[in-house]
Amino acid sequence: MEPEGLNFKSKIQNSILESKKQPALIPFVTAGFPDLQVTKELLYKFQEKNVAAIELGIPFSDPLADGPVIQGASKYAIDNGITLNKIFELLNSIKGNFNTPIILFTYFNIILNYGLEGFVKKASELNISGIISPDLPVEEAQSFKQLCEKYNIDFIMLVAPTSGKERIKKIVTTSSGFIYLVSSTGVTGVREGFSQVLSDILEEIKKYTNTPVSVGFGVSKPEHIKELKNLGVQGAIIGSAFIKIIDEHKGDKPKVLSSVSDFIDRLYAEG
Repeated sequence: MEPEGLNFKSKIQNSILESKKQPALIPFVTAGFPDLQVTKELLYKFQEKNVAAIELGIPFSDPLADGPVIQGASKYAIDNGITLNKIFELLNSIKGNFNTPIILFTYFNIILNYGLEGFVKKASELNISGIISPDLPVEEAQSFKQLCEKYNIDFIMLVAPTSGKERIKKIVTTSSGFIYLVSSTGVTGVREGFSQVLSDILEEIKKYTNTPVSVGFGVSKPEHIKELKNLGVQGAIIGSAFIKIIDEHKGDKPKVLSSVSDFIDRLYAEG
């Protein structure tokens, strides 16, 4: 079973399924935090570490799904003059020699302001593989999904622990690349562990699709990686933990890069 209407080969899905790391790592970073040059070098560092895909967050003034760590990174980037066009310039500068799938994580107001088809077309020209817009509800997502399909981009949607069975079915048959399973209610941020309810939701998702499932919101340490692996989750999305490392060393670019690399190694050291 595949998502309804999917008529292209998903680079993201293939990368997750072929990853030597299990669950496959999908790091999140905020574009322009602390600056675009560091963001660029982080993208290359993630590629060097063979991550399955990268979520690149576009800073937004009202990031309602994000906890204080990522909110702070967004505000820092905006205050330092980071704009969507500057992020596009960064992506254009690497598109010729970058193979890891990049997913744009953006609130829908940014897409609306740019123009729906214009945004997706531009993303395609920059070799973007996927788009996540956490505040676009599935009931209003069909036309945007069709635009993404037109330009061979995965449209990735979120399933929450509070999603009912019918809503889960709608989301997973709309989403492609992977299903983004939120680990718990609330916003992004580090957590101690994951609720047993994830097993039940995973079982429900697998009734409708073979698309890989990746868990995010709170994944931050080796124990979480092991827990997700035991649950049969194919992808692990880590954001706040990476942002904290970047923030801690943001005045020292080599330290940022080495600390990120060491953290990835620790995540999978016991695997």
